[in-house]
Amino acid sequence: MPPAIPRGVADYFGGPARQRRHIEASLRELARAWAYNEIIPPVFEYAETLTTEVGGQLAEDLYSFFDRDGRVLALRPDLTIPTARIVGSKLYDQPLPQRYFYAGPVFRYAEPRAGRQREFWQAGVELMGAASPDADAEVLALAAQALQQMNLSTFRFSLGHMGYFHGLIAHLGLDAAAATSLQNALDRKSEDDVRALVRAWELDSVDGDAVLGLLELFGSQGDGILTRARTLARNEQMLAAVARLEAVERILDLYGVKRFFDIDLADVRAMDYYTGITFKAYTPGIGFSVVNGGRYDNLVGEFGPDLPAVGCAFYIDRLLLARTRQSGPPADPAPDLLILPCDCGQHIELARAARAAGFSVAMTLGPEDAAHYPLRIVCNCDGSVTLEDARGVRTLPLDLWLEALL
Repeated sequence: MPPAIPRGVADYFGGPARQRRHIEASLRELARAWAYNEIIPPVFEYAETLTTEVGGQLAEDLYSFFDRDGRVLALRPDLTIPTARIVGSKLYDQPLPQRYFYAGPVFRYAEPRAGRQREFWQAGVELMGAASPDADAEVLALAAQALQQMNLSTFRFSLGHMGYFHGLIAHLGLDAAAATSLQNALDRKSEDDVRALVRAWELDSVDGDAVLGLLELFGSQGDGILTRARTLARNEQMLAAVARLEAVERILDLYGVKRFFDIDLADVRAMDYYTGITFKAYTPGIGFSVVNGGRYDNLVGEFGPDLPAVGCAFYIDRLLLARTRQSGPPADPAPDLLILPCDCGQHIELARAARAAGFSVAMTLGPEDAAHYPLRIVCNCDGSVTLEDARGVRTLPLDLWLEALL
């Protein structure tokens, strides 16, 4: 039996390893094009840093341990909190706004399931110091462009705003327990449970309609969701959330990505973390989101001066699973060229020149099956090179063979 590895971690090699790195590299390049600079937080930090008031919902899933000084350390459960720590404690006096990209493994002690191990890979962007609808739309448009580049069969974003739910809670005067009960009922999309809460709270018809109406405030933009939301709004906070979403939609239309976004004001699962827009992206083949994000204006202030912030995380494991289910497993990578050794030693120079030109080159070391390589090359030690591929065998002058490949 091969040696066991712990539950919740996985080995990656061949095609899956290469595709994982390819996704990460494409996201990194896209972020660079949008002026997001890379930030690399440590893999572990003091546990107290990762369990701030805003990030406390992750506390139960922390991988924590003691160092030799008796301090409690923890593996990072995500990359947003460390980024906020760096900005709030070290970069708060730098010009605003600040744009950051990150990528790497994160760790949560949760039950493993498809698309989520205990060690999983995130990449993401964070935009710090900008509170406008344009900032929200920039992150949303970047996320949409990223998914467009990943050759997914299709994808959809659900876009909401926590201000609408918070405004309703404030209007009704609900305590934390009651708000959580409503949140859970909405999460289950259970009309019976929501009606039961309306009866238990003895709401009048207008307030009851506002609560029950949350169950209907999701769908495509052409369904009049925001118009209905404005009609049900009970205070200025709820109206402001609707106005913000309308402003963001207008900018998304200018970016040319509005068609990818639906409205969902009933998704309130992150009510303790996000303060403004929230969004998730879904794609056929898996039953959970491949991108999560939103506005979290209270997090940076846990570590320094208050700064507005908006960002999103891409779940690379889930994106890989989606691509595999939609297009099949990725093929294992193979070198572009196999170069056979020759008596004069010129094969070393052939390999060097081909690698410099961008080809992946393997040198024959003995056991290779040449038929597994798309192109085989051998120096004839007489000023010529023989190339063998699916088109047949060709002999070219030594100074022209690489040009022929290019």
